[in-house]
Amino acid sequence: MKMIFLVDGDNNIGTGLKGIEMLSAQDTVLIFYQKEGLALSKIQKLCAGTAADVQYIESVRGGRNSIDFQIITELGVLVGRREADYAYVISQDKGYAASIDALRARYADAFQEVDLRPSIEDCLHLPFILKAANRQDLRNALAKECGEAQGSALYSHLKQIFQASEEPAEAEKPAKTVRARRGGGRRKKSDAPQQTPAE
Repeated sequence: MKMIFLVDGDNNIGTGLKGIEMLSAQDTVLIFYQKEGLALSKIQKLCAGTAADVQYIESVRGGRNSIDFQIITELGVLVGRREADYAYVISQDKGYAASIDALRARYADAFQEVDLRPSIEDCLHLPFILKAANRQDLRNALAKECGEAQGSALYSHLKQIFQASEEPAEAEKPAKTVRARRGGGRRKKSDAPQQTPAE
């Protein structure tokens, strides 16, 4: 599953890039930034350790909302080319919501999911498990993610797997038992009873 993340560099980018280390080589992260904002070298440090394809896109114009318009334009192009099966605008700015709703209403058949999320981590299915501190948290998280019926079934299945005792990789062969002979071993000829010849 290929995912594309369009990151708003003007809006809490440190929070937005949380979870970037969990992405794979097939994922793409487009980071939109302005010269007047956080230095590119600092943004690159935040992206260190990810396997994803990270691209840094400088804003064509400065000023308020310039990055917002550029992100929405880029997202529209990706949707139009059908290159955005799973695309997420990463920002805590709610102003993107109207544009994303418009894409959903008009071009819903062009993608699997397009959404606005506060961080990369919030787009992944793994974190809801990692946040679980105990069994009940895990059960609740699975129910929230998969629905009550499927979440409970999945939890029960995982519970059975982890409670089952692991079988040894190879069945141990029984050790050979050595039977001792009667009389303490083999008799010597001299110990054998002598037969006297019949007279």
